[in-house]
Amino acid sequence: MILALTMCVLGSLSDGGEAPLQSRAREMMGTQVSVIISNATPEEAERGFDAAFKEFERVEQVMNEWRAESPLSAINAIAGNGQFAEAPEDLCEVLRQSLRAAKRTGGLFDPTWAALRELWRFGSDETAVVPSEAEVKKTCPLVSYQNVEVQDHSPAGTGCQVRLKKRGMKLGLGGVAKGWGVDQAVRSLRSLGFRNFLVQAGGDLYAAGKRGERPWRVGIRDPRGPRDAYFAWMEVTDAAFSTSGDYERHFISAGKRFHHIIDPRTCHPAVASRSATILSPTAVVAEFLTKATFILGGQKALALAESWGAATVVVTNDNQVLLTESLRGKLQYSAPTP
Repeated sequence: MILALTMCVLGSLSDGGEAPLQSRAREMMGTQVSVIISNATPEEAERGFDAAFKEFERVEQVMNEWRAESPLSAINAIAGNGQFAEAPEDLCEVLRQSLRAAKRTGGLFDPTWAALRELWRFGSDETAVVPSEAEVKKTCPLVSYQNVEVQDHSPAGTGCQVRLKKRGMKLGLGGVAKGWGVDQAVRSLRSLGFRNFLVQAGGDLYAAGKRGERPWRVGIRDPRGPRDAYFAWMEVTDAAFSTSGDYERHFISAGKRFHHIIDPRTCHPAVASRSATILSPTAVVAEFLTKATFILGGQKALALAESWGAATVVVTNDNQVLLTESLRGKLQYSAPTP
């Protein structure tokens, strides 16, 4: 399923008098991955596209829990049997960072949320059913990042070993894997000498340098507006930008919205926000914080983002727009659709 983009890059692919932008997009990692390169010849840009998409392909092979042969699937398959599964180094590093983020956010971000996937089903081809409270209470104890064990020493000599302590536990790294893919593509492009480009995977993007002579300009989707409506926009240079919203995957039951951003404290969809956007140094950190700030909501969400050295824009559940002080005067916005 291709997720709706939660943000857009504003402007055409060619600005008068400036070098044209070169762009490529592919459907992968459950979304659309786009790479735009500025101030480069077509030949140079093709070299950058190849390098960037190779990074995404590698990340998808390792961290796709839907592929039975992936290392992440192997970890999930033996949950609770006492055994460790071998994992390659990039998966190990994503898990290490994810567990640190889980601890630092007090469990608001938790990579073991996927144990609830069979209860809360939000795919377009799945029936919208609200699980019983008994089902939620039975499964909720499986959501616990403290029960993920990573051993840095592997018999294979590289990577690490990972064990999930309880049967039925599952790691779900979809969003984080996209952020990691963006960061790795950025690293690869910089190593090739590119300084002006944009990499986007669904709701995660990194804007490097400028588009021609101006910073990149991005918009934040209106949570209750049409799919192509944006209520806020700002210029971004050398930073990651990520949005999570309750409109991406959801259903309405008895007049109530149920969506895919699950609060690990309750194992129900979070209720404090309509969307949360993070501006941070890396896409992985942005992924951690969009989930955590969305779930926390309100002024506490702003404080959490600032404690990480990040900035945030939160649309609350009553449609108020809150933003950190660092964005005042930089973010242009209007009232979102009620």
